[in-house]
Amino acid sequence: MAPLKMMRKLPTPPLWLFGLFEAIQAVLATVLLVVIPVTGISLARNWQGFDPLAAGELAAQAWLVIHAVPLYLSEGETGWFHLVPLGFTLIPVLLAWRTGRRLAQGSYPSQLWQGLALFTAGYAAAGVGLARFAAQDPGTMVWAGVACTAVVGIGSLAGCYAEARSATRMIGVDLEARVEEFSQHLKWAGAYIWAVLRAGLVASVAALGLAAVLLAGWLAVQWMEVANSYQELGAGIFGGLGLTLLHLGLAPNMVLWALAYSTGSGFTLGTDAPVTPFTTELGGIPEVPVLGAVPQEAYTYAPAVLVLPVLAGVIAGVWFMREGENHFDDWCQLRLKVRAVSITVSTLVLGALTGAVAAVVLIGPLWLSHISLGVGRMTDIGPHGMLTALLLACWVGLGTMIGYLAAPGVKMISLPRRRRNADSEEFSATAGS
Repeated sequence: MAPLKMMRKLPTPPLWLFGLFEAIQAVLATVLLVVIPVTGISLARNWQGFDPLAAGELAAQAWLVIHAVPLYLSEGETGWFHLVPLGFTLIPVLLAWRTGRRLAQGSYPSQLWQGLALFTAGYAAAGVGLARFAAQDPGTMVWAGVACTAVVGIGSLAGCYAEARSATRMIGVDLEARVEEFSQHLKWAGAYIWAVLRAGLVASVAALGLAAVLLAGWLAVQWMEVANSYQELGAGIFGGLGLTLLHLGLAPNMVLWALAYSTGSGFTLGTDAPVTPFTTELGGIPEVPVLGAVPQEAYTYAPAVLVLPVLAGVIAGVWFMREGENHFDDWCQLRLKVRAVSITVSTLVLGALTGAVAAVVLIGPLWLSHISLGVGRMTDIGPHGMLTALLLACWVGLGTMIGYLAAPGVKMISLPRRRRNADSEEFSATAGS
């Protein structure tokens, strides 16, 4: 039997074509995730008078909303409709993250930008096309291009970094070798700045986690109000399913609202309807069951929630102390001979920088969590991003200073306990032998 001839190796497709193919896949996946439930609900509500064109426009508008695109209300209303269900926005971000990883796996560092550029451009072009179909407004089309580029651009770059884990593999430049050429003082400064950036990220994650706990507490206390709101609406099976999906999509928004409440700035449920730990003036609340968990008044103990962002800062301060990269404090000790003065200056700077980083990290999500229904007083729902970020920076900075200064004491308290445990283990091992 004659041996089989070796198969020819097929040529690898160009990277730009691979990126374009990934964009088509991602667009189709997100469109189907929107079209299927919208079509199903439309058919269930009105089987006889089902309008495919109207259902398609509604699905396209929902797709744009998920991608943080504001819609201009031109029929009978004035203003912009801006509602970003951040829980659903995570879907295209995760798809872009997957694409970024795949592109990083199959490309050389100098070629990676080709796949990323075509993927982002293809996805943004699809967003502009859907905006033209759904809204036919030039402003909405511009927003669609910008928002889709930002959503998938951030996700794909994060996926690239998750796969490459180095700038050399991402952009073809060995940054570590460049850093080695710096002076020792610049290396120390870079290590300090990098540690501060990570401490700010730790504070942001901790603040969000504590805000989620606060939201869970609200829901646990007011769960009967939420259940009654479901019953009063009488939305039926499909309407209840749609409301539940809406709640899941808005869950990250509600966590950010709870975060704003914990900073003291609070949020609004319409114009002149603030909800803060100090004052609460509820007007006509939108008929969304989860809003039944919102505090109905400013309770006496409500200001106690201000400790939550401070606690997030304490966690960041303890983490920074354990990281051991406070080279600015070393510099202050050399320049300022009095230790009380040097530790005060370095700790104040650490608190200010960590709080600023946490504010910068969360100001974007806080802004996106704000809602405008484009109708009357319903144009102002959610937190004020700038004010919340400013107060968060202050509370986190205070907590970081407390945590950093308290960390050595905690370490000294826990050290004898660890020594006793080590001594007991050594004694047990000796007795056993």
